[in-house]
Formats: sequence, structure tokens, C-alpha cells
Amino acid sequence: MNYAYNVKMNLRNKLYNFYEWDNNIEFYDKLKVYKVDDKIYNEILKMSIKVNSNFLNNISLNKFTCIFTNDIDMVGVRFGSNGEIELISKLDLEEESELLEEININNKFELEYEIINKNNQYSFNTMEEDKTINYLIKYIENNKKNSELIDYLYNEWFNDNKSKNKYERLINAIKGEYTSNHNKLYNVVKMLV
Repeated sequence: MNYAYNVKMNLRNKLYNFYEWDNNIEFYDKLKVYKVDDKIYNEILKMSIKVNSNFLNNISLNKFTCIFTNDIDMVGVRFGSNGEIELISKLDLEEESELLEEININNKFELEYEIINKNNQYSFNTMEEDKTINYLIKYIENNKKNSELIDYLYNEWFNDNKSKNKYERLINAIKGEYTSNHNKLYNVVKMLV
């Protein structure tokens, strides 16, 4: 069994690269490292696996947290007590490079798992963009009965007021591809709060 020592991770419910980390960094003195094949590794990245209780017992001393590698890449994972991946983190690039050089795992670990209906791909947005989107959606949902405010925000986003479903159309636009309209609307909302 190989171990990684003094590892830092930024575990989140969505996979972000290390340069997107926020200040919620966790440090681990010692974590088990498992080498898996590319197919399993990709399922881990998508957070679409559920492991059995035997595997969880092997990593229970570290809050059900371990590291997986495919010899090219590494990812830290925290499982829930039900065996599903709850949180995931890329490793710091420098730390990952050192670990990949140091770790000598010849045989791939035969991870027993089942596929669950969950698909978490790399985010195309930065962590800040995701925070802006979530903030806007929450603000609009909390004020959806204020038709005058919804009309105003809709006009700020679309530059017109000709729609029957302004609330729904605004929410769908915010959930779409990130644009300068997100920043513009965020600044407007911040002035209103």
C-alpha cells in the first residue's frame, strides 16, 4: 500500500483545478493512494461511483478520504458513509508531480463499485463565476413575487421588457453560459441590497 504524506486539498462537491481553490484548504498527514485504470478514474472524476463498506473500512481513519491515480493524474476523494463520493479535489500541481514521482504502484487496485446516476464534469466556470451565478439565482428566487423588481432585472439583462415569463427566462439565462451580463446584473443586485 502506498501513502501520500502532508497532503493539502480543497474538497468541494464539484471538481475544480488547484488554481481555483478558495481558503477552505484541508491538510492530511497520511492518505492511502490507489492506482486504478483509466475507465474507473474517469468515473471517479464524474463522481458516479459507489463503493462497498469493505473499501470504506480501509479508509475510515481519514474521514473516508483517499487519493486515486491513473499514473498521470491524481484526485483526492471523500466518500460518504453510504459509499458515494461526497467531495472531490484536484491536488496542488507541484505536490501532485512529486507524488507521482515518489509513488511506486505496480498493480492496479481492483476497486469494487457500482455506477450511480451522477455526472460531475469539470466546471467551465471559475469558482467565482459559480458563486456569482448561485448568488443571482438565490436573490431572484427569494424575490420572485416582486414583479417590479423582476421586470427591472429582466430589463437590465435583456435590454427589453417584452416577455410573459420574465422570471423563468431570467433564471434560465443566468444558469446558461457565463457572460458579461452576469457581472452587470451582480453589480446591480449588490447596489439594491
